[in-house]
Amino acid sequence: MGFWDYINRTQSGIPSLYQFTQFTTYLFYKLWGANPWCWHVLMVTMHAVNAWLVFIICSRLFTDSGIKNAGAIALGGVILYTISPHLSEVIVWEASYHYLQGFLFILLILFCVQQFLYMPRYKYIWWAGIIYFLSTYSLEIFYLTPWFTLTLAAYYRTALHYDKKVFKKTIQWFFIPQLILFFLHLVALRLVYAHFAHIAENLVQPAVNYLCKAPKYLFHVLFFGRYFSYDIRQKVYHLCESTKGLIVFYSVFIVLCIYIAARFKKMASKGKAGTLLFVWLLLSLFILTPLAFPDILLMFYDRYTYFLNAFVYMLLALFVSYIPNKYIRILLLSVYGLTNLYFTIKVNRYWQQSTNIDNSLLQNLPPAGDKIILLLNIPENMNGIAMIGAQPEGEYKAMRDQFVEKKVNNVIYDVASYNMLTAKDGAHIMVVNDSMLHVTLNQWGTWWWYEGHGGRSYETKDYKLNMIDSGHWYELTLKHPSSQYMLLYSVGDQWKIVDMNRKNEDQN
Repeated sequence: MGFWDYINRTQSGIPSLYQFTQFTTYLFYKLWGANPWCWHVLMVTMHAVNAWLVFIICSRLFTDSGIKNAGAIALGGVILYTISPHLSEVIVWEASYHYLQGFLFILLILFCVQQFLYMPRYKYIWWAGIIYFLSTYSLEIFYLTPWFTLTLAAYYRTALHYDKKVFKKTIQWFFIPQLILFFLHLVALRLVYAHFAHIAENLVQPAVNYLCKAPKYLFHVLFFGRYFSYDIRQKVYHLCESTKGLIVFYSVFIVLCIYIAARFKKMASKGKAGTLLFVWLLLSLFILTPLAFPDILLMFYDRYTYFLNAFVYMLLALFVSYIPNKYIRILLLSVYGLTNLYFTIKVNRYWQQSTNIDNSLLQNLPPAGDKIILLLNIPENMNGIAMIGAQPEGEYKAMRDQFVEKKVNNVIYDVASYNMLTAKDGAHIMVVNDSMLHVTLNQWGTWWWYEGHGGRSYETKDYKLNMIDSGHWYELTLKHPSSQYMLLYSVGDQWKIVDMNRKNEDQN
């Protein structure tokens, strides 16, 4: 793929303008290629910078509001943010780079706005404008940036009584230019793709699909909902989707909003600062509502909550600060923090296991001579952690060419993939005749995938796949003599070769 094709994502079917993200990742790739350590250091560093900016912005916000122990409260919130188990996908999976970058842009702009409110200098206007312009060619989280800017400026004017002239200048030179750039982006997107955003096709949904997202995400982020058993999770999701559950949740929400609106001017400093964080939390939730909710797998789509998490944890730390006894405050935050750490260690172990399996399967491909290689069950993910997957263009071969020095020239097919739950999962084979075999998963609770979606029947010039049960097994028919193929199936981190001479018996 050439530079311009890569920058413009010509081979992607997603209608989005990500040129700046593509350009930055292109530069990083030219600097260190696919070196996993360099990419990981980059991701960790960007998250550390984001956490530092969250601390700076919130500690200044609390200090300006006259809150005692402002730095300690902000530090408590940002520590919870940095050790959250919900961040692993963004930090470890390099394909989530643009989530780190997108939040970085918002935080840098908020930093510039906050600085401008202190000292109205034009350099902050220029920096914020340049950053926002670049962000319009990155992740669509920039849709929210003007509203973060507006609410921060409004807070300093209404709650802290900053100069009215400075507020007007902030609206004039930050908020309005951001709105103009936002609409120009929509025009460009419409001209290029005849579309408004790659989430636009999901906008028309039943109202319950939108309304249930807020309680579900709060259950996941604040109460570690992902780590409850499947049965308990489904009961909570069902409650969040039920009429009674929604009435209770939004009744409380409406009462809270009315209380805030009625009492805001008379609130103490913590209440006012908490209101701003609450508004930022709602903005972060709002942009998630059209997206699919990850109600299965352990770490699937955790990247969606990356922005939300910062405000949830900072608001939690501010709420705990209301407790008068400092030892109880420290105890509660410590227990909650240790719970975060426990689940973070748990998910990190899954990342380690999935990486070890990937490396083993990529490096230990059996020699096949000049045969066509069919990979019958490639791991798609482990509890939601992205692994290799099956794609028509050959995901396995593309990854192997990147990470393994010894190249293979054979034709390699990703026949089907599956999601793993444990490091020992896999499949077994039954050869029916010289051209047909059955491929069956060894475990229940996993299922077949292809092209990033549920497994389906399809056909190529070399074989035909008939998906009998997408949750368990499929039938494969070879179009050439079996001697022309090497068929491989995996169990855990090992490839096993199908013996076509063993008929009507399980090959485990």
